[in-house]
Amino acid sequence: GRCGAGPRAQSARAADPSHQSPNMGVGVKPQGMGMFGTFLKAQESSHTLVLAHAGIGDHGALEVARFIASNTKLLRLDLTGNGISATGVAHLAGALRQNIALESLVLRHNRLGEGGAVGFQTLCRAVRSNEALQHLDLRHNNLSGALGAACIGELLVGNAVLTHIELSWNPLDPAGGQVLLDHLKQNTTLFDCQLTGCGIAEETLLEIAQVLRRNRVARGANMQAGPYLLSLEHGGAARGLAGSPPGLGRTWHGDYGEDRGADGDPAPGLTSSGHPSGMVVSSSRTEELRNRLTDWRFARIRRGEDAPDVQELLELLNKGQAKLEEEVVGVENLRIHLQCLTRGFQDRVLRYQSDVDIKQALLLDFQREKRELGAIQQRASDDLALQREAWEQAQELAVAVRWRSEAEEVASNADLANVLRDKSACEARLRELTAKLEHQEAENKQLREKATRLRQGVVVLQSN
Repeated sequence: GRCGAGPRAQSARAADPSHQSPNMGVGVKPQGMGMFGTFLKAQESSHTLVLAHAGIGDHGALEVARFIASNTKLLRLDLTGNGISATGVAHLAGALRQNIALESLVLRHNRLGEGGAVGFQTLCRAVRSNEALQHLDLRHNNLSGALGAACIGELLVGNAVLTHIELSWNPLDPAGGQVLLDHLKQNTTLFDCQLTGCGIAEETLLEIAQVLRRNRVARGANMQAGPYLLSLEHGGAARGLAGSPPGLGRTWHGDYGEDRGADGDPAPGLTSSGHPSGMVVSSSRTEELRNRLTDWRFARIRRGEDAPDVQELLELLNKGQAKLEEEVVGVENLRIHLQCLTRGFQDRVLRYQSDVDIKQALLLDFQREKRELGAIQQRASDDLALQREAWEQAQELAVAVRWRSEAEEVASNADLANVLRDKSACEARLRELTAKLEHQEAENKQLREKATRLRQGVVVLQSN
């Protein structure tokens, strides 16, 4: 972890019992799960335990949960980047229901959003009922959408202790942002909520900022709430600055440097107990000390005493002042450099924002064109469906007509056969009748001849 001391300072503290501070264990990475329980047992009196990127996983989270369940000394626990999933966080949730001392829990860069929502819901319910936790860091945990935001929102509605929550770089999206806002409106104790890179709409972020400001005004908190800062007294109890609400105006934060230097000594501006010192370092103060040392040196010389120690102090003071002035110049140069970087970053942000606006406009045009093309495609699909339906009906009609034509053809063929049979019969009858007619005509001719002869005979008889 970034707040741990260097290797030389750690070895010095281990060698000198006077340097065994209540924050031992900060930045230590346990080697092997077999020794993990022993390592945790050695941290029972520590106020801070940092296991960042220690690779403990869900099994290690179970061991940590057993460690913190009944621990009344630990105030800050950092489990950054340990691959903890919903299973591991469920173990931690059970411990939080029993713990009454932990103020800050850091779980960023884990996998709480993976493996189902049950584990994360369990954690949120445990935090909601916890009466000590004031800071919760859930950055980079793949908490997504309205479901993840609803779990966080239920946590905030039912909790009256939590003042700082960090949710940056979780894909909550606009829908999740709206769900979070709806729940935040029912909370009166949250002062700071980090939502960078969550994909929440700008209007929603502004409303969330207004709700947080309302809470700070109602609680008399600093308007610039900022990150959560943890304060540790010598006895290990947590204490904020006078008149500040819990979690604000504190003097230590794991991400912003520890309250001791690299060699285990108090940081500049702090006393040995960790409280701010009343000494103000300045050129006028250094000049005053120079004058006093010079007067003291002359006084000792007038008394006939040697003053090499005073001369040594003057040289040390001059060196310190020169180093201070050099550092002041370096800080000023760094400030100017940071201003340039910030200005360049802001210019790039504006330029990128302009590009984003242009791309968004193009995207809107493409979306509108897509809708138009979709409408055209839909109309073409409808026309094609109608044409297909008409073609199918035509096919069915053609089949019916073919079947009817075939049936009519069969019937016509049958009728033709009957007609041909009738024709044959009629022709035979005609031949028969023709023969009879010829025979009858022959008989009639004979009869006419007989009649003629008879008339001739009658005439002859009459004449006779």
